[in-house]
Amino acid sequence: MIFNRGMKIFLFSFFALLFFISGIGCSRNANTASVNESERNDARRIISAAPSNTEILIGLGMGDRLIAVDPYSKDISGVPANLPLVDFFYPDTEAIIGLEPDLILANEINSFGVADNPFKLLGDLGITVVQVPTSVSIEGIYRDIIFVAEALELKERGEALVSAMREEIEAIAAAGQAGERKSVYFEISPDPTMVTFGQGAYLNEMIEIAGGKNIFADQNGWFSASAEEIISRNPDVIFALVYPGEDPVKEIKNRRAFENVSAVAQNQVYAIDADSASRPSQNILLALREMARAINPSL
Repeated sequence: MIFNRGMKIFLFSFFALLFFISGIGCSRNANTASVNESERNDARRIISAAPSNTEILIGLGMGDRLIAVDPYSKDISGVPANLPLVDFFYPDTEAIIGLEPDLILANEINSFGVADNPFKLLGDLGITVVQVPTSVSIEGIYRDIIFVAEALELKERGEALVSAMREEIEAIAAAGQAGERKSVYFEISPDPTMVTFGQGAYLNEMIEIAGGKNIFADQNGWFSASAEEIISRNPDVIFALVYPGEDPVKEIKNRRAFENVSAVAQNQVYAIDADSASRPSQNILLALREMARAINPSL
C-alpha cells in the first residue's frame, strides 16, 4: 500500500483507537456529551487538531475562523489556504500560543499512544481546549456535531446539519431495503494485514444502510482477517479504502486464490474514498453514497 508514512501512522492510530473503544464498549458515545459553561466560546480564532473536527467546523460554516489545522486537514475543501500546521500528537506549545487562539478543538485520537493529552498544557495556560469524542456509531457522529456546535454557541446550526444528514441516510436506507441484500467484505488495509471490522463500527452500520450485509457481522470491533476466511465467506461485493496514487481494486482482483470469490468473478470490487469513510463527520455521506451505488446500482 503506497501512501506517506505520516498518513499511515494516522490511519492505523485512528483504527487502533476505534478498536480499543469498540473492544471495551465504553466510548463517550454511550454518554450524553455536554459542553461546560467554561467551554462555551464565541471563538473568532480556532485551531482544529483533527480532520473530523475540521470537517464539522466547515459544515457549520466556521471555516473562515480557522487559524491553524493539523496536517491531515489542510486539503479539506473550505479550509483557508496556507494555514500553519499543528502536529497531530506533539503540538508546539510556544508556536500555538503565538497564534493567539480563542479555541482549540482537539480529539480523543490526539492522545492515543502518548502519556497525556498533548493540549493539556495549553488548557492549563488559559486557552479553551475542547476535546471532541471519537465516534464508533452514526448516532455518535450526530452527537459530536451537536457537541461542536454547542461549543461554538451554534446549536441550531448543528441541529440543522444533523437533520439534513439524518434525512439523507433515511432515504438511502429506504432504497437499500428495496434492493437485493448482498454480502459485503470491507477492507481497511490490504494484504498481508487485511484489516476489517464487525459489529461496533459505523462502517458496519453504513453497509447495512446501503443494503448490504457484512460478511463479518458475527465479529466485534476491528481485526485482521485471513485470506482463507474471506474466501470461504465468499462476498458478493468488496469495498477497499483508496488513497491518491493507489489501485486497491486491481490489487484485490490479482490477489492469489481470489479469482473464484463472487465479488472478483462478477467484477464487484469497488474503491471507497478513505477520507470520507474514516473521518467521523457529516462527510461519511460521501462514502455511503458510493457504497449504496455499488451494492444496488439500479437504485
